[in-house]
Amino acid sequence: MRFLAALCAGLLAISVSPRAVAQTTPVTIEYWHVNTEVFGGPAVRELVAKFESLNPGIKVVERFQPNTYTGLLQNLQTRIAANNPPDVAQIGYLYVDYAAKNFPYVSVQDLMDAEHNRGMIRNAAPSAVALGMRNGKLVGMPYAISNIVTFYNADMLKAAGVDPNKPPQTWAEWTAAAKKIKAATGKPGIYVQVLDDNWSTQAMIESNGGRMLACTPSGAKPTFDSPEAAGAIQMWSDLVKDGLALNVLWNQGEQAFLAGQVATFVTTIAKRETLQKNAKFDLRATGFPRFGNKPPRLPAGGNVLMVFSQAPEKRAATLKFIEYLESPTGFAIWTRGTGYIPVNVHTPEVLGDFLQTNPIERVAIDQTKYVVPWTSFPGSKGLQAQQALFGALQRSLGGAPAAQSLHDAAASVAPMIAGERCTV
Repeated sequence: MRFLAALCAGLLAISVSPRAVAQTTPVTIEYWHVNTEVFGGPAVRELVAKFESLNPGIKVVERFQPNTYTGLLQNLQTRIAANNPPDVAQIGYLYVDYAAKNFPYVSVQDLMDAEHNRGMIRNAAPSAVALGMRNGKLVGMPYAISNIVTFYNADMLKAAGVDPNKPPQTWAEWTAAAKKIKAATGKPGIYVQVLDDNWSTQAMIESNGGRMLACTPSGAKPTFDSPEAAGAIQMWSDLVKDGLALNVLWNQGEQAFLAGQVATFVTTIAKRETLQKNAKFDLRATGFPRFGNKPPRLPAGGNVLMVFSQAPEKRAATLKFIEYLESPTGFAIWTRGTGYIPVNVHTPEVLGDFLQTNPIERVAIDQTKYVVPWTSFPGSKGLQAQQALFGALQRSLGGAPAAQSLHDAAASVAPMIAGERCTV
């Protein structure tokens, strides 16, 4: 993706600050996000407080939604059914199609056009804007962008005789290292995040040459049961079976990593700040492991900001809030407080040399050339399709043959998305 690659070279050096906006009548807007106390929550509160100080006529009520993007979407469905949606919400890239087709929203592009101000679009590279485009219109403004990296405990590697200055780069190398770590410490060497959004599952499948979907003239078809896909998931399952990898949900995996109970944490770069703040060991990072010489394909993690406000005054206030979040100042707070790569190309000037000097952040920046879209299963049953694939992963990691689990899931997903248009 061009805008991310440009960050590697330290794009543009112009700082743009949002103007303070006074409101004659106080307006309260509600902002839904997935950021916990250990995953960007403090940054969210800082952003809200600074925005309110600039805009005293607008109050932002931020509300955390559990179970990441899937949980947020499920709660959003309930609130929309009750005709009481939040004003703006983080919608994960994998659910943008679903939200745009099934929920009453207001296009960010339409809001900007009403104000005769497309500054947010001009300040983001076209490839960033494309993440929020559907059918030629910007339905939501891309906000959080990440990719998957391998955090590792350099002390554990060193204790096991694995050189932390030259960490493994392939799954075969990490498997060999995990065996040494297990022998030396009695603990597993690998943890890959497990969540029902299938983000890490897609990274595994596509980095081994598989694909999640095929978009044919007759509609979308699941392809996550190919031999390449099954091979990637079976390798993961074998690591678990052999005691070389941990099989728990994301939060438990993070706790185990920070407690020194597993040597690696393969997860989003957005965890960078939290891990650097809380790790009591020599924390380092390297790229997502390769399958031999195959180039990785890493789904772009993160979200767009979609507007669901119903009242005109709330829509105007919500747009001002989004403009602040998308400003260089806003993104500087967001990137430092998480690890997400900023969308606004002017942000490096505000961050100074942070993007260049933080060695862990550089890992994600250097991987941006491998980023691909996060697959969204199309149609009104897209959520069910996502859950079917997650169920197959759980069965596989529990010991069932990956090929059979994925085949069964694909058979159930096929009619859910039959005839639906898609892009990959």
